Amino acid sequence: MKAWGEAEPQLYSWLLKQTQSQHETEDIMQDVFLKGMRNSERFCDLQDGKSWLFKITKNHFIDNVRRKVYAVEIDELKANTTIPPVMTQLQTCLPRILPLLTEEERNIIEQCDLSGMTQLEYAKCHQLSLAATKARLRRARLALKTKLITECKVTQDQTGVCCFKRLRVLPADDESTD
Repeated sequence: MKAWGEAEPQLYSWLLKQTQSQHETEDIMQDVFLKGMRNSERFCDLQDGKSWLFKITKNHFIDNVRRKVYAVEIDELKANTTIPPVMTQLQTCLPRILPLLTEEERNIIEQCDLSGMTQLEYAKCHQLSLAATKARLRRARLALKTKLITECKVTQDQTGVCCFKRLRVLPADDESTD
């Protein structure tokens, strides 16, 4: 409590300059205080509690900024209701490609990319570290990309996917390209 009492005015002042919002500053200060209380045993063992509080405060501020940026990006995506025709066409290929992946690759892509589960939630559900989950998802996405390139003949330019040849199934289940 002594370190909090000494650091609180400086933390508040710094945060207020960063956020330009008294409400946001107070929210972050409350989160930092609660984190300090939850970690009181570790916190009490520190030589310099004030610097720890500043570090935690800075990290919370950065997390808040990231959440705001992410929310703005999501809102912009929702506002943009026009989907490029190539992406609509590509959706027809994806269901054919997913079964070609391994069970592990398909599972993580379906849960994290298609169903909206966060990587942290996936990690907890499958008893993995977040780093392991991120690595698995990256490998699965690379495998999916490889399959899309080889099976659907997807090509890319500087802006992303530009074109592909959609595979179609003939009545005898023979595959050919358009």
